[in-house]
Amino acid sequence: MRRYESVIILDPELADEEVQKFTERYSTLLKTNGGEIIKIEDWGFKRMAYLVKKKDRGRYILFDFVGMPAAIAEMERQLKITDEVMKFLSVKLDDDVDLEAFKAASEEKAAAEAAKLATPEPAAEAPEEAAEPEKAAEAAKAEEEPESAAPAAQESEEAAPEAQKEGE
Repeated sequence: MRRYESVIILDPELADEEVQKFTERYSTLLKTNGGEIIKIEDWGFKRMAYLVKKKDRGRYILFDFVGMPAAIAEMERQLKITDEVMKFLSVKLDDDVDLEAFKAASEEKAAAEAAKLATPEPAAEAPEEAAEPEKAAEAAKAEEEPESAAPAAQESEEAAPEAQKEGE
């Protein structure tokens, strides 16, 4: 099986229910042709660079799926004749995907994210700790270079009145 990604631009005037029906229809189409949906994302409304079917906006939908070449051919054939589709682009991401291994890896990733969300991290302490080493480093630099900083400050003070004289 191969992994594909399809970005579909739908008519912006479609209702949310119609978009939901559209995604369900193409999900079942892929599953009946031996494919498996990895994810479907609704990217929302975006402005296009040029007019497509006399419209400057479109609703972007991403299909990420695994299937055989026949499944993508049937999906693209259906997309070409569907009125609500303004444009689409399908890209092959990987030639050989082991579906079972891919599902196991995605389940492990989801479990790791769920565990990460379940354990609260002290967010307030982290920025303070990060700021303290920066302050210490700045203080150390200031102590090491007091002589070189003083002439630079004098030069900038001398340059400021000259710039004001030129501006007047």
